[in-house]
Amino acid sequence: MKVCIKGAAEQVKMGEIDDVCLDFDRILLATDGSEPAILATQYAVTLAKTLGASLKAIFVDDGMEALQLPEETEADDTWEGYHPSIKGLGIAKVMAERNGVPVEIAVIQGGVTKRIIKTAEEYGADMIVLGETGRTGLKRLGMGSIAESVLRGAPIPVLVCKVD
Repeated sequence: MKVCIKGAAEQVKMGEIDDVCLDFDRILLATDGSEPAILATQYAVTLAKTLGASLKAIFVDDGMEALQLPEETEADDTWEGYHPSIKGLGIAKVMAERNGVPVEIAVIQGGVTKRIIKTAEEYGADMIVLGETGRTGLKRLGMGSIAESVLRGAPIPVLVCKVD
């Protein structure tokens, strides 16, 4: 990602301000098929379409299940018996393709936060988009928020999408 102006406001010279020039060529979408993740998918596809970026959608399997992608993604009956997280990847693929956005999808194994950040780095992503599941109280203290930990650990911008 190219950034034209760097530094705090007191360091920026007003005469140096020109056209905005943030380039977003690659967007990483992390999905689990939840309602916030589907909203994040819509944001990611819209941003990619608007900015002319490509999209990589991933689901990080933390080892609980060995999840596989179906070969066909268009037909509704294809998804019967598949985990909702895998269907979330299919939704991302179909939505991107129908909007002319180059897309690839993958199931990745490992710790969720670390694999999202690592995959973004390997892909050369300029932004990460994901949904916020909205854990609160003891669940959040015990398990933490994936979105929050990605936001804190990622070296690139992160868009977190919430559902009312």
